[in-house]
Amino acid sequence: MRIKSNLWVQETFGPVGGILREELLKLILECHNNLVNAQDVSKQKHEGIYGNMYRRVTEGIVEKWGDLPEAEIIKYREYKFLAINGAILFPWRYGKDATCKIESCHFNPGDSWLRHLLFGKEDESQLCLDLGAGVSNQLQDVAGKYDVVIVGYASSLSALYNIEWGKVTSVSENGFLDFSFRERLFDNNVSGIGSMDIIAVNDEAFDVGPIPYPQLEMQEDLSEEDNG
Repeated sequence: MRIKSNLWVQETFGPVGGILREELLKLILECHNNLVNAQDVSKQKHEGIYGNMYRRVTEGIVEKWGDLPEAEIIKYREYKFLAINGAILFPWRYGKDATCKIESCHFNPGDSWLRHLLFGKEDESQLCLDLGAGVSNQLQDVAGKYDVVIVGYASSLSALYNIEWGKVTSVSENGFLDFSFRERLFDNNVSGIGSMDIIAVNDEAFDVGPIPYPQLEMQEDLSEEDNG
């Protein structure tokens, strides 16, 4: 299964895939810790500061890998997304506790234009009919023309629970993501903060203190028991 996982990473992102996998995990852990600390310092009861987790992860991905030869920065309104080797890295905080499972969470990117940016039709005339005459030229240029790799994580001020990434083929009519391949990078329920389980899933059939960095461990093949 590790061989299959490595092949997917290399085929999707090219030579930088292996480093990207490990450094992406470190980036999310760092963003989580920094925002937990900032929320604590603010003394605010409302979790508005930690609520910027998605934006910070998105910015961090662009800052860290935007200069790679394989990278392309895609600007959408006030956001910048990064595509590496033709695959958009799209962060998504799909849950706020340890019970959430990415395959069971409704994907709602906030507006229909963004959904079309990720999964829109390549037929520009149809796209205009779907969204109206006001659709931007930039959106027409990129909609549906990239692979999409969701970087999903479940987190709260109390903990970072889970990190997964995987290639999305479509969004179901009910709003759930369909993955062709998914890999679990971190599971606090299994290993605890500071370790990383690489678990490939085939979907066909903090607090204050030092930032915990991952150590690779033996993986477990869950393809027969987890088709989620």
